[in-house]
Amino acid sequence: MITTRSHYRQLFQDEVQRLAAIEINIPVNQEFSTHHIVHYPKFLSIMEEQFMSTLAKEQIKNLARFGGGPEEDVIKWLQEVEEVFDRAQLQPFNKYLAVQSYLIESAAKWFRHNRSNICDWSTFKIEILKVYRPSLDQILLKMEQRQQLSNELVMEYYYDKLQLCLQADSTMSSAMIIHYLTKGLNPLLVPYVVRRHPSTPAEFLLIAQDEEKIQQMLQGLTQSTIRSHDDDSNDKDPIDEMVALVKRPTYTNPRSFNYRQQPQRITPSPQPLMNSQFVYHQPSHSTHRYDRPNPSSTFISHQCYECRCFGHIAKHCPNRKNVRRGI
Repeated sequence: MITTRSHYRQLFQDEVQRLAAIEINIPVNQEFSTHHIVHYPKFLSIMEEQFMSTLAKEQIKNLARFGGGPEEDVIKWLQEVEEVFDRAQLQPFNKYLAVQSYLIESAAKWFRHNRSNICDWSTFKIEILKVYRPSLDQILLKMEQRQQLSNELVMEYYYDKLQLCLQADSTMSSAMIIHYLTKGLNPLLVPYVVRRHPSTPAEFLLIAQDEEKIQQMLQGLTQSTIRSHDDDSNDKDPIDEMVALVKRPTYTNPRSFNYRQQPQRITPSPQPLMNSQFVYHQPSHSTHRYDRPNPSSTFISHQCYECRCFGHIAKHCPNRKNVRRGI
């Protein structure tokens, strides 16, 4: 879209007319303040204006509510409310009206009973801080107990702890702020930060963030090395597994025999079949407590050289005649 001089002149005239139509609300018995005048930007398109309006509505809709509980921080809540209202470009009087919708429980009861003394946005901020602002002891205790969590970034911890330090003492020196920041910092980062001797809180944040990035990088390299090692161990050749399966020793169930434990067979040098003797020896008593000598477990088997059968000799072979006939 090309904007010509005539278009700029028309935009300027429209802006002058719009500003002239703005009504200024001056509270009674109060001095005039320029904060009551809000200049809205001139949008070049309807789509841009609708987008900004939708964004402001979403921010106001998601704004946290305040109930005045002991675990709630009225200072932090009030700062967030102010920031959201400023982004939505609300006038102070509209801020005063809008904030009433975000008070619940005891805070809503407090405002309802003191509405007559709270007539504008500035008075509201002063009065609510008087009632719900924590004491100095509570702020100091919270500041001492604030520690960086294991999954918390340094920047998030830094600004939260810095806010507590300024709440306790708005004129706190940089040395004291660094002292409290170091006390709650992740123990893995403390030696590196102390060794660099930061002189300002901003320098403390830069040093801590640099070391945090280095440790995150080293941790990522360690995890990738472990994963690669696991992948290598899982990518084994299936042929090696089959070989291991073949080489795996096979054990025979001892219950399939008539004696309690299968004896160990000692294979002698090759001998003629007819004179071979298979001798089974019972293991000694020192190996297992349940091994006992069994006389029946030792036997000698003879083989006939006529019919090649076991259990008899050639002299008493019942098949001698058949073997000699060639049957």
